Amino acid sequence: MNRSGFTLIEIAVVLAIIGMVLMLVLPRLPSSDHENLKVSARTLASTLRYMQDRAATGRTTYYLRMEPGTDSVKVLESAADGGEKEPLDPLLQKRPVKEGIVVADVTIPRLGKVVDGTIRLEVGNGGLRDFVVIHLRSPEDKFWTVMAFPAGGKVKVYDGYQEEAL
Repeated sequence: MNRSGFTLIEIAVVLAIIGMVLMLVLPRLPSSDHENLKVSARTLASTLRYMQDRAATGRTTYYLRMEPGTDSVKVLESAADGGEKEPLDPLLQKRPVKEGIVVADVTIPRLGKVVDGTIRLEVGNGGLRDFVVIHLRSPEDKFWTVMAFPAGGKVKVYDGYQEEAL
């Protein structure tokens, strides 16, 4: 009796090889603008949380400098002379927003909605001074919202353009 075909073990080995190849190839494929937007919003939120933790434990003041209408977002640390310098922490030296993802606007209650110029958020021992809403926009005009609350380090991320806390 001559049977032809594949055994269950042969099929399992082939599937395992295909799975390993996909694990190596998929992360290297170019990501979409929507994925970059989502990652940028989450990274920015994590950076804000981390800045607040570092400021509280290290007794240092940090600044998040953003230029609405551009993809310019940078973390700075207060210098001894009262100026600003690059942070010593390597995690804060990384760019929190991917290239091409734009800060559409920043809303701070005492300033209103800022759509151009430069915004500098101060993060000191007590955390952020004000409630802040940051809208990030992709080249496809999709939005994600980052909301940071004063004192306590709470930062939330929302898909879409949200204007007030949910």
